[in-house]
Amino acid sequence: MRACLRARLRSGGSAISRLGRVAAAGFKTGGVLLALLFPATTCAATSVDGTVRALPRVMSTNLCADVLVLSLADPSQIVSVSRKSQDARRTSLHALAQGFASNNGGAEEVIAQRPDIVLVSRRWQARHQASLFERHGIEVLTVPFPNDWEGIFSSTRHIAAQLGRAEAGDALVADVQARIARLQTNPHHARALYLRPNGGSAGAGTYVDVVFQAAGMRNHAAEAGHSGWGRVALESLIADPPEVFVLSNMVNDSAYARSSFSRHALMQTLLAERPLIRMDGNDWGCSNWQLIEAAEEIAAQLGRLRP
Repeated sequence: MRACLRARLRSGGSAISRLGRVAAAGFKTGGVLLALLFPATTCAATSVDGTVRALPRVMSTNLCADVLVLSLADPSQIVSVSRKSQDARRTSLHALAQGFASNNGGAEEVIAQRPDIVLVSRRWQARHQASLFERHGIEVLTVPFPNDWEGIFSSTRHIAAQLGRAEAGDALVADVQARIARLQTNPHHARALYLRPNGGSAGAGTYVDVVFQAAGMRNHAAEAGHSGWGRVALESLIADPPEVFVLSNMVNDSAYARSSFSRHALMQTLLAERPLIRMDGNDWGCSNWQLIEAAEEIAAQLGRLRP
């Protein structure tokens, strides 16, 4: 392992150049940037009993899986990532993702590329039989969708361990925990409502509620007795508006028909009267460690609204 590290350090010049390109594209995650400093030298992992084994080759088939693979895996392990992860409209990791081959998430592609592990969504797993991949020696790892920080930390560590990268998982979790602690030193206590252009919102037991808690804010929907995902009624918003709106412009909500709620005249008046926090990126569409970046962004915008 030390020899591997020395080899990766010797390649630092090209990595620093690549790091500059990613930073210029707006990539800001310290933990993942560190991984870029030690690029694709084939490495091995040493187990507790001292056995040295090759790291498994890994493939991810959707955006949420891509985030974990790009964050945790050694670059030499990555067979391919989903094509969506290379789209600047969908993720801030697009510059990093463009350094790898892409896939459309099809079963045929998985079999053709023959990774040791493929990370998939719950819906993807429901469409494909695990036995099909077992016959080809491919392990299917379903990406969890936890609703609290402990679940996020646990799933991060679990996936890192499966990739032979337990130390990377521990380091990423420690970084997120430290960032949450910093946010908690200056809570805002504003009563905020998450709102999508189609009227969708989130109550208790959702990752949006987790983000609000980390940012030191109160979830208007949760305090109104709502749990899970759903739509808000315009009448209830007029009668009891939140102090702050957190607007999320997901790519899938950009169609004219899906944004009618936000275009309603009464809604437009309410939005004009209240402070707005705009989350234009798609990075908090997955329940994983990236939620800390959403919490930091919300806290920063709220701080500028309320000096």
